[in-house]
Amino acid sequence: MSGSSVSLRVAVGWVVLSLSAVACTGAIGGPSSPGGSPGGGAGAGQNGSGAGGPGMVVGPAVLGGRSADDVLASCGAPSPGRAPLRRLSNAEYRNTISDLFASVPSVLSLVSTATQTFPPEPQSLGFRNSADYLSVPSLAAQAFLDAADQFSQAAAQAPGFVTCASGVKDATCASAFIASFGQKAYRRPLTADDTARYTALYQKAIAGGYDFQTGIEWIVFAMLQSPQFLYRFELGGTAAGSAVKPSPYEIASRLSYLYWQSMPDAALFDAAASGQLGTTAQIETQARRLLADPRAARLLEYFDQWLDLDAVQEMTRDATVFANLDPQLPSLLLQETNAFVADVLHAPGGSFEQLLTAPYTFANAALAKHYGLGGPAGAGFEKVAAPGRSGVLTQGMMLAHDKPTRTSIVRRGLKIRTDVLCQTVPAPPPNVDTDLGKLGANLTQRQRLEQHRQNSACASCHNLMDPIGVVFEGFDAVGRPRTVDETGQPVVLASELDGTADANGPVADPVALGQRLAGSD
Repeated sequence: MSGSSVSLRVAVGWVVLSLSAVACTGAIGGPSSPGGSPGGGAGAGQNGSGAGGPGMVVGPAVLGGRSADDVLASCGAPSPGRAPLRRLSNAEYRNTISDLFASVPSVLSLVSTATQTFPPEPQSLGFRNSADYLSVPSLAAQAFLDAADQFSQAAAQAPGFVTCASGVKDATCASAFIASFGQKAYRRPLTADDTARYTALYQKAIAGGYDFQTGIEWIVFAMLQSPQFLYRFELGGTAAGSAVKPSPYEIASRLSYLYWQSMPDAALFDAAASGQLGTTAQIETQARRLLADPRAARLLEYFDQWLDLDAVQEMTRDATVFANLDPQLPSLLLQETNAFVADVLHAPGGSFEQLLTAPYTFANAALAKHYGLGGPAGAGFEKVAAPGRSGVLTQGMMLAHDKPTRTSIVRRGLKIRTDVLCQTVPAPPPNVDTDLGKLGANLTQRQRLEQHRQNSACASCHNLMDPIGVVFEGFDAVGRPRTVDETGQPVVLASELDGTADANGPVADPVALGQRLAGSD
């Protein structure tokens, strides 16, 4: 099964995936860092490698009609993947800070500006949260330190951030704060060693002549730089061979970071503490609760990355070629895909196949006019029939890397080959001539590429991209249907898919391609 198919089916089969977190075990992926000492910083290179996880479980709609119980039964003898040390992505960090300090407005107002200097994460197959690549180089470590400095100062100064049962701000109150705030920051109860380190840090502040507020500031500053905050640890319980079942608090974090890209809430912490995350029914209850929360909208970030919707926001088109375009087109394309994906995710029968094959889309009056569709009359996005289109394949992702003046068969094909089929296309050889215009002014882009592939040095790569990209030539570089290309010549969509594990064969158009991809294992 291709990596992209697995990832997509995970996103659509959300509840059953959650069940698998308990039904199948995780694994220990090598030695892990010890608990971070206060003020110790993140440390570079502490991430695990790989993208392992529990035995994969997907929904009945995408596994030949098997029920959830049948799928879970296959985990009786699991083959668990690794549980790497995962650094929080930039988005996860911002969300976690926002939820950790949800009752502190002065911190919330800083989140955007305090994290704007975070280095962008490396991408892997379009995603920015791969444990393989989320290390902590010195630039990122400095950014984490600077952000922690701002957050800790604002929090310590905020009225009501620390409440003392006795009303006295003393060591006893500081100890209670260390335990309560520490559990939230570490996403598990503190160990005795953890508590001792933070207690010593507070005592150092007081012995140095500083007040209670400064002691609290030091504690928060140190916790926000601890590896236990910046990384997601999965050490589990007692290992049986190489496999181990995640602890209740680790299950809580798996759930919250899957659905919310953030830390567990009080209800998840309570469930972990009371042993209510040990059965499939208990996991399902929590999963459904998380999905019903507005924070579940953060799931769309997954699709924004996979479908290159950030690139869509930056698209530019030549006004002489594409005259009178709606200046809000990039935003409309983003809203189209977000509305479509949200509908699939929340529909009782939503499935992976639907994402790739749906003969409808979501549009408002402006986008419907642009596409030449009927229906919507207002600013809100509505479900509309879109014959000839095929789910997300013919939405913004198709246009993300087109040229300002024309479509790009190569780039459209590359997107499908790498981020849907999860295959690697090598870089072009050095000094290769990429000017195809000299091949003939009267040739279509397809014909030029066919000639280009006569060069054996180019054919091995272009054979992976071009035959896929030509299938989308029925849509121009701004997503409108067409029958002739930029040169006025008829577009030819029929092609042959090759180089896949089980999806090879003729495809007539994007609809046929979507069906072929959706049916692939």
